[in-house]
Amino acid sequence: MRFRLFLIPFFLLPLVLQAQFTPGLNKTLGLEMHAGFIYEHKPQISHLIEHHPVGFRITYDKKVYGKERWEQRYNFPDQGMTFVYMDYRNPALGKTLALIPHINFYLRGKREAKGQLNFKMGFGAGYTTTKYHPETNNQNNVISTDLTGAVLFQFGYQYKLSERMALTTSLSVTHFSNGSMKKPNSGINMFSNNTGLTYMIKYKSTEYTYNDEPKIETKPIGGSVTLSGGAHESIKIGSGARPFFVLSGLVDKQLNHKSRLGLVAEWFYSASLEDEVKYDDENKGKDTNRIGLALSHELMINKYSVMTQAGYYVYDPYHPFQSVYLRLGLRRYIGDRLYASCGVKSHSAKAEAMEFAMGYRIK
Repeated sequence: MRFRLFLIPFFLLPLVLQAQFTPGLNKTLGLEMHAGFIYEHKPQISHLIEHHPVGFRITYDKKVYGKERWEQRYNFPDQGMTFVYMDYRNPALGKTLALIPHINFYLRGKREAKGQLNFKMGFGAGYTTTKYHPETNNQNNVISTDLTGAVLFQFGYQYKLSERMALTTSLSVTHFSNGSMKKPNSGINMFSNNTGLTYMIKYKSTEYTYNDEPKIETKPIGGSVTLSGGAHESIKIGSGARPFFVLSGLVDKQLNHKSRLGLVAEWFYSASLEDEVKYDDENKGKDTNRIGLALSHELMINKYSVMTQAGYYVYDPYHPFQSVYLRLGLRRYIGDRLYASCGVKSHSAKAEAMEFAMGYRIK
C-alpha cells in the first residue's frame, strides 16, 4: 500500500517534465556545491545533529521569453529540475538523493540585467539510503521510509559572466518527509548555502517579448469540490498505515491574473485515528471525525497552481492534534475544470498526512 501511494508523485512528474524538456533552444545546466545544517525543529532530533551536511546539486532549466502571457506575467521564470545529493555525515541518517521539479522566479523587473535576484520553489521526491529500523537503527527518528516527499524553497543571486555562463549563489531550505505514512517521521529540514556555475546549451540570442496585459474578466464567485485521500500511521510505531479521506468544498474569488482567495469547509475521516481511540482509555468512544474551516490562496502559474491554506477545526471531539492546521500543495489542471493535486497537511512542524486529490471547479 505505501509503495503504491509513493508512486503517485511520479504521476505528476511527467506533467511537469512535458513543459520543461520539450525540444528548443537556450537550456541551462548548472552545478552547485552546498553545505549547511539540519534545523532542530524539535528536541527529539538533537542527537542526530553531529556535523554539517555537505553535497552538490545539478540543475537543468528551460528559458522562456514571452511566447505565452503567463511568462511575462511572472517576469519570464525558468522551469526545470534540481537533482540533490546530500551527505548528512551521520551513519544513522546516511544520504539523500532527490529529484525536484522547480520554477525559478526573477525578482528584478529588468530581465536583461546581468545581476538577478531570484526565488526558486519546487516539489518532488527523495530517496534516503538509511532509514529507521527498530533493531539496527533506532536512533533515526526522522525518516522511516526509503522514499519521501521533497520540498525546496530558495532565495538566490545570479550574475552573468558571459552570454552563456553565470555565477550563482543562494540560501535554501529543503524538507524531506514521508507525510506520516509510516512512523517515526519527524522529517528533515536542511538549511544550506549553495554556490556554483550555470552554462547555457543550444544558445541563441533571443529578446524578451513584452505585451500589454489584458484586463481580467469580471467573474462571479467560483468554487470547487475536492476529494483527497492517502494513508498514514497513528502515533504508535508499527501499527501500520491506514486510509484517510478528506472532502472539501471551496468558495473563492479571482483577484487578478495570478491569485484566487477563498474559504474552505472540509470533513476529515481517518481509519488510523479510529484504531487509535479504541486503545485510549481516556478518550475511548469519542468521535474521530473532524470538520474544519480554512482560508485558501491559489497562486496560478499556467496550468499549475500552488495552494496554501490555514484552517481551524470547528468540530474535533477527539482532538489528536492542534486546533490549527496548515496545508501546502501543488495542483495541476487537466482542461478548464478537472484537476489533480498533491500536498502536505501539518500542525505546526508536525506533518499529519501527505494528501493526493482529484477535484472539479464549478465556475
